[in-house]
Amino acid sequence: MVGQGTAGRGPAQETVAAALERAAAVAHLNAFITLDTEGAGAEAARHDRHGGGARRWCLAVKDNVHVAGLPNTAGTPGLAGFVPAADAPVVAALRAAGAIVLGKTNMHELALGVTSGNPTFGAVGNGADPALFAGGSSGGTAAAVASGVVDAGLGTDTGGSVGIPAALNGIYGLRPSAGRYPSAGVTPLSVTRDTPGPMARTLERLAALDAFVTGRAGAALPPDRTLRLGLPRHVFTEDLEAPVRAAWEAAVQRLGTARTVWVPVDTGHLVEFDARAGMHLVLGEFAAAFDRYLAGHRIGRSTAEVVGAAADPAVAELLGAAALPTGPAYPGPAALRGAVAERRAMQAAYAELFAASGVDAILCPTVPVCARPLHRNEMSLRLNGRDVPTFPTLIRNTSPSATAGLPSVTVPLPVEGSPPVGLQLVGPRGGDRGLLAVAARIDALLRRGEAGEARP
Repeated sequence: MVGQGTAGRGPAQETVAAALERAAAVAHLNAFITLDTEGAGAEAARHDRHGGGARRWCLAVKDNVHVAGLPNTAGTPGLAGFVPAADAPVVAALRAAGAIVLGKTNMHELALGVTSGNPTFGAVGNGADPALFAGGSSGGTAAAVASGVVDAGLGTDTGGSVGIPAALNGIYGLRPSAGRYPSAGVTPLSVTRDTPGPMARTLERLAALDAFVTGRAGAALPPDRTLRLGLPRHVFTEDLEAPVRAAWEAAVQRLGTARTVWVPVDTGHLVEFDARAGMHLVLGEFAAAFDRYLAGHRIGRSTAEVVGAAADPAVAELLGAAALPTGPAYPGPAALRGAVAERRAMQAAYAELFAASGVDAILCPTVPVCARPLHRNEMSLRLNGRDVPTFPTLIRNTSPSATAGLPSVTVPLPVEGSPPVGLQLVGPRGGDRGLLAVAARIDALLRRGEAGEARP
C-alpha cells in the first residue's frame, strides 16, 4: 500500500499538488499557456493507486512539443485549436521515466524570437527576476524551471532557444547534437536546425533527462584528467555587457587550475559560416516543413493562413516576406542549396578545430547581455553605449554551433549583484555525454570557487 500524505494523498499527488501551488504563487510570470490541473492530478492518482507514485516528478513542456490531449498552439493564433492525439516521442520517453506533465509553456510565437514577448498569451517573466524578460524562444519552460514550479522542462532549440533562456534565468540547458533526440511531434521551424532540448536546475538532473530520452549514459571524467578548454580569440568573447564580462573573466580565472588548460582557438570563420548559412536554412526550409506538418496532423489550415494570423508583427513580416515561396524576399531553392553546402563546410571546420586543438569544449558566455526589462521595446537594446538589434545580439554566441548541429550546454556562472549570466560549452558533434561530463567538472570548479592562474 502506497503511503498517504495530506488528506489521504499519495506521493505523486503530493508532488503535483506542490507544483500546482507553486505555479499559482508565480502565475505573474505567465510561464504556462495551458496548466493541466485536472489531468496531472488524475495521472498522479493513477500512479499512486498502482504503487509507482514515489518515482514521479513534474515536467513542463514547451507549447510546440506535442502532449496528447493538450492544445499545441506553438504560441500562435493559427494553431490555437490543434490538440494532438499522441505524445511526441521525447515526451513519451520522459513519461516512461516518471514524468507527469504539468502543462504546456509559453514561448516566442512560432519559436522565432529570443524574448518570449508573446502578443497572444502575454510576455513571460524571468524566473530569477519577474521584472525582466525570460529570453526565448523557450522562455516559459525556463521560467517554470527557474521559479521552482517543476523539476525539469522541455524546450526546443533552433539557434539558441534553450541556451538563451537557460542562461538568462540562471539554470542549466542542453542543446543535443542534431538528430540525437527524435523530432517527431514538434512544430517545425527548420528541419536541419530544430531539436528538442531539456532544462533543469541542476546538472545532474539535466544529464539524467538526456539519459532518459536517449537511453545512453556516460561515465564521469577521471579526477586526474586535465581538461583542455577552447578560449575563443574572436567574436564570442568580445563586446560583452559589463556584468557578463565580469562573470566571464572571473570564470576564466577560476578555471585556470592545475587540471585545466586554456587553449586559444580561432572562431571568427565559424561566425562567418553561420552568417551565410543560418537564416537561409530557416527561411528556405520553413514552408515545406510546415506544409508537411499541417497536412500530416490534419490541422485544416495552410501555412500561409497560419503565418497570416500571426500576432507578432515581426514574426508575420519575416515569415510572410522571406519564408513563403510567394514572399518578395523568399531566397529560393538555390539559396537553400548554398546554405546546406555552407553548413557542411562549417561542420568540417568545427571538426578540424577540435581535432587540431585537442580541446574538450569551446567556452564562452552563452549570451553577451543580461535579461532586459519585461515590457521594453524588444527590437533593440543598449549594449556598451549604443543601440543594437535584440535578435542577432542574443543569438550571436549560440547560433553557430546550433547551425552546425553540435551539442552545447549552458551552465550558470556565479554572479553578485546582477541578473543571471550563463556559460556555454560547445563540444564535438555526437559527444553529448562527454560534454555533460566536462560541464560537471567545470560546474564543480565554479561552485567551489577553486582559483588558479589562468593560462590563456
